[in-house]
Amino acid sequence: MGVHIILFVIVSGVFAVWKVGWFRLELLDDKKGRRLFLAVALAGNFLGLVVTWQSGSGTVYSNGCQLEKNTDDTYDEKFMVSVDGEQAGSIHVQVPEKESEDDEQKRAEENAEESLEQRLSDAVVLYNEEKNDPDYYYLPAEWEGKHLEWEIPGDHSGTLLAALSFFAALTVLVKQVQDEQEARKKRTEQLLMDYPGLVMKFTLLVQAGMPVRRAFQKMALDYRKKSPEQKRYAYEEIVRVCREMDSGVSEAEAYRKFGERCGQIKYKTFSVLLIQNLQKGSRRMSELLEKESMEAWDERKRKARVMGEAAATKLLLPMMMMLAVVMAIIMVPAFLSFYG
Repeated sequence: MGVHIILFVIVSGVFAVWKVGWFRLELLDDKKGRRLFLAVALAGNFLGLVVTWQSGSGTVYSNGCQLEKNTDDTYDEKFMVSVDGEQAGSIHVQVPEKESEDDEQKRAEENAEESLEQRLSDAVVLYNEEKNDPDYYYLPAEWEGKHLEWEIPGDHSGTLLAALSFFAALTVLVKQVQDEQEARKKRTEQLLMDYPGLVMKFTLLVQAGMPVRRAFQKMALDYRKKSPEQKRYAYEEIVRVCREMDSGVSEAEAYRKFGERCGQIKYKTFSVLLIQNLQKGSRRMSELLEKESMEAWDERKRKARVMGEAAATKLLLPMMMMLAVVMAIIMVPAFLSFYG
């Protein structure tokens, strides 16, 4: 029972301290992950508490014990015995007493150096022979002047369930954080890959005489017409910029938020160019955009080369495995024919 309370206190305390802001833990920054962790951990702990409550904890008998004999039903229990407070082992009690052939053979093989458990077991048998009570079976409170304490081990299924639930919740939390990190990484890579094409298209529209705001609206309209199955984050942000401007947000503020939401240096530079165009005019706008577009294409080609080299490195292990298989196919029949 105490384990469940400790787990509940630990989980609640960690979240309370994190909420106050005394320490920061990256695993708890994700809201969905926190909810999943709390749901799994607390639900498992509660179910474990119910199982422990129903099964009960271990029972300790400090002054001996008497077990009622029932000829219709067999009492079969394992007791942990302590001698003067020191754990002595376990004794299996079965009422009515039954002794298998294996037990008889084991007793026959034991020599004078009997184990403590066997000596205690024999003492219990002799004690009951002396009692000769047809209704009860007794576990003595003393043996050879030493105090005996008998204990029925409790069922630890509830504790095990609570522990497994806690680790499962921790696994779910870690997995959720990893998924979020993977999603952010994928978003970043997609933004960088789409940037050259986005800037090139925007540059062409501006050079064709289209105002910046109208160019954004044209790009957003083309993207919505295509309706790609996989969202392109850069163009989704462009659609959002158009909606903000239509709702009354100033162009400069919309472009600034666009760069901040994208979170990449390239997009922030692009948003700065757009804001400067609004503040200082569009005299060098086309030149700056064209330069930015060329730099973006060069950066994309460099990144493509790096990705190609990484892919080649990842294929090295499968190629080595295939080489090993081919060598085995060739060499094994040759060795067999040679030795045959």
